[in-house]
Amino acid sequence: MDARVIVLFCSIILTALCPQVLTEFQDTGNNTSSKLIITSNLTFPYTIRDGTTSMLEFNYSFFEEVDVTYIRDGWVIIASLDNHKIANIPNENKFHIQAISPSGGISISIQGNLPGRTTLYFHGKDQVNKTQISDTEDSSLLNVEKYGQTSWQLFVQREEMPIDIVFNVIIILLVVFTNVGMGAKVDLTVVKSQLRRPIAPAIGLCSQFIFMPLIAFAVVCTLNMDVGIALGLFALGCSPGGSASNAYTFLLDGNVSLSVTMTLISTIASLGLLPMWLFTLGRVVYKEANVRIPFQNIFFSLLGIVVPIIVGLFLQRKFPKIASCFVKAVKYIMILFIIFVMTVGVYANLYIFSLMSGEVLLASALLPYLGFIFGGLAALIGRQDRANIIAIAVETGIQNTGIPIILLRLSLQGPDKDTSIVAPVASAILTPIPLIFGILFVQIRKHIKARKTNKDNSVEEFADNEKESSKDAKEFEDLILTTEDDP
Repeated sequence: MDARVIVLFCSIILTALCPQVLTEFQDTGNNTSSKLIITSNLTFPYTIRDGTTSMLEFNYSFFEEVDVTYIRDGWVIIASLDNHKIANIPNENKFHIQAISPSGGISISIQGNLPGRTTLYFHGKDQVNKTQISDTEDSSLLNVEKYGQTSWQLFVQREEMPIDIVFNVIIILLVVFTNVGMGAKVDLTVVKSQLRRPIAPAIGLCSQFIFMPLIAFAVVCTLNMDVGIALGLFALGCSPGGSASNAYTFLLDGNVSLSVTMTLISTIASLGLLPMWLFTLGRVVYKEANVRIPFQNIFFSLLGIVVPIIVGLFLQRKFPKIASCFVKAVKYIMILFIIFVMTVGVYANLYIFSLMSGEVLLASALLPYLGFIFGGLAALIGRQDRANIIAIAVETGIQNTGIPIILLRLSLQGPDKDTSIVAPVASAILTPIPLIFGILFVQIRKHIKARKTNKDNSVEEFADNEKESSKDAKEFEDLILTTEDDP
């Protein structure tokens, strides 16, 4: 059998078995072309550790017989990445095709920078004529002819450190203690009184688990974000309200009883509604990525979040003294937690701030801010009073960021485990901004109103004193006249 036929046969077998990319070199002078195949024995998606450099081996060969005299000395294969923030090629990325050997190997050094996904592309270029050899939709990336795999996906993953494990454990303990404290502190008689008028809680529940997931989905589809970050934002939009909403509602002169009731109901309802959204609409978010969500992990993690609330309610009913002590202890635990997050937590997750691009910050701000607006409008349409409107708006916009962090970090694998917490953290930082301005406005208005009231009271008191003084003077004058008339 002719050697050239054997080479061609082996090339076809190789392209069928290995990941491949096909590009075409053209000689416009002779009106001829030949197709080049790039293959690799590596398994893709290929994982690289951040802060390390990996050497990736590829092979190239022509798909069909080619005359070596046809190959120009200026022909090169150029490798490029679509996201240089995640990874970069520190060394040479141009590989010359030798005229004496129309096939060979390529070794590419790729350095991982941050957790995430990036794609490796190949394209050909004629350095002599300074022209792109193959047709391309993008001047920097080759849209190769679809013959097998057309791109090479790379994952950059963080090496899990002991401090990461400690941080995860502390977050879990915080959520558990906070939820036990919520159950131990909530007044069930107040909750029952709110549920007797179910319109306001129903509006809040619909805003929390219908508006917010749809808002999150719309933001994710509109803005171009990494799939892990997008999934974290969507999970945040499907999460229940956080305990901080009760404090903000109080400071904004809202209905605190309604806020507490909504927080309790939404946390319990999240046991079924959060997995439902991730299982349905969430699939659209990660359908094009190699993401697997173990929903049994999601369910059991949520169960571990809801059960402490039930434990707290039990303590309040059966052991009120223990419940009271636990509520006091939670306050000090929260202070220690804030100190821990601002020090150890920031140090362990510094990479998060590098991944907070303009689009990520915009998305993380839009979710709670639109939640405030939609929640307030829903309450206004439902003809609620001012205090209820404030409570529903605040409860809708403020999410329990600890829940998506725990769920996704314990359930996802690869870089998505690290990138999924970026949006919840960014949202936790940005959410209080309009609330702080609202609190300042309310407090300043109350102060001005109090001063005006005190001033009015002072004027009235002064007028009363003047009247009293005039009356006393009149009585004194009458007394003098009476004395003078006496003989």
